[in-house]
Amino acid sequence: MTASPMTAATGIASTARRQYPRVKASERVKQREAGEEDFETFRARTVPTIDDIKEDHVCDKSAEPLRNETQYMASHVSIAPPEQKLELTLRDTRSRPLPESLAKSTAREILAGPLRSSNRHGNAPPGHPSDEFYDSTRLPPQPVPDFTQKLETDFLETIESSLSSQQLEPALWDQYAKRAEELLITMPLERTLRVLKAFVMARHRGLDLYNRIGAELAREVTGASSTRLCQVFHWLARAGLRDQTLMSLMGNEALFRLSDDFVLDMYVEVLNVHAKLDIRNPRLLTAIQRELTPLFGEFSKDQCAAVLPLTVMGVLSDGARIAYLARCAELNMGLPVQMTKPEVLRQFRLLEDCLRLDYHPTALPHTVQLWLQNLQSESEAQDAIDPIPLTAVEGDILRVLREEMDVAVTPALQDGILSLHLVMGKTLLEVLDSYEDYYVTPAMGGQRLVRAETKLRQRLLWRRGWRLTTLDADEWWKLGDDLFKKDLLEDLLVNGQRSIRQ
Repeated sequence: MTASPMTAATGIASTARRQYPRVKASERVKQREAGEEDFETFRARTVPTIDDIKEDHVCDKSAEPLRNETQYMASHVSIAPPEQKLELTLRDTRSRPLPESLAKSTAREILAGPLRSSNRHGNAPPGHPSDEFYDSTRLPPQPVPDFTQKLETDFLETIESSLSSQQLEPALWDQYAKRAEELLITMPLERTLRVLKAFVMARHRGLDLYNRIGAELAREVTGASSTRLCQVFHWLARAGLRDQTLMSLMGNEALFRLSDDFVLDMYVEVLNVHAKLDIRNPRLLTAIQRELTPLFGEFSKDQCAAVLPLTVMGVLSDGARIAYLARCAELNMGLPVQMTKPEVLRQFRLLEDCLRLDYHPTALPHTVQLWLQNLQSESEAQDAIDPIPLTAVEGDILRVLREEMDVAVTPALQDGILSLHLVMGKTLLEVLDSYEDYYVTPAMGGQRLVRAETKLRQRLLWRRGWRLTTLDADEWWKLGDDLFKKDLLEDLLVNGQRSIRQ
């Protein structure tokens, strides 16, 4: 087969794409009528032109701009260097004429005069309606008068003596709280902390006082020492003052001092406080755990006992939790049971319950699992716990259930480490105290939040299969007559929990 003359003339490969014109049906009819055309006529009519013939590798439209690129590859692009001359044109807008509205007014005098911020002669510009903005004759802040300091000292001695003599009447401490609100504004950090400590140990229930103390502490923590800062952390957790702003300020101060003068016990205290108040400062907690995780292997028994179960379950990361539990298993914390202090044994029994019942996805090492099994078996066999006695509110509820409603109630029952009160089958009635079970939460419009310890206890009871109903102690005492108390208990037992404030 020979190549066509067009192919031989142009040197184009025979694989080039050819585009033949379409022939309509009417044209075919005319061709048949006119007779068969010869090959030369057909070739002259259908052969593509030189522009229509393209090679396969350049027939793509995306590669079309590259066809003639080789023509410019060998040439050198030359750009003239810029002139080494810089021209700056300044335009003075002050010479622009003012609008007619400002030409004859006092505004022009103010605009043309000197700025007030540059006037340091003691007075505002002449004729200015404002007061003096900077008075060079004004005295600097003066120390607190001796008379006020004596009042503060006498007040602190009074409340501390009442606390030591066990004078804890609510009416008396309400009067102390009113007097404290008047004196707090001039107290330094050390005295403010003594006031907080006294009212916490007296179990005072005035929320306004704690909020006022928190506001005063926020002004003083920036200049406090690291030891004093940890003391403030401790007593805020004891008081249940869950102030996010105050904790953020204190957390930032603690974060700056971690590498300076913070010791191991301070790290543990800060972690425990965040667990108790259910507040998270991510940067602070991450920095502390980064410092503590390599040191868990050197903890003593007292240092291991200083870490709360709530901290282990809610604050520590997986790596820090495993390192801490491995050290506890190495020291056999809580074992043998007969040679361990009761409060330490109860703490690690609670930790064992949390790890076994309260779900967490941490995979524990074999040594830790063996230690927890030995602790559980020996504690159940040798550690006998007496149930906690009923409170006054629970005793009154027990009376109404038995005498007014004729309900079979077990007053107290011990389920492992947990003491249960007012048990009716698999249902138990839990009385929440406004001081022990709720946080002090400023700026929340009266909303109350359940403390982290109470929520952990409720989760453990629920995982043990108990049906839990709660009742506020303050709400119970507001019902004076037994008839209203009976209606409240019937509604609670029949309809279940009305509201769980979490």
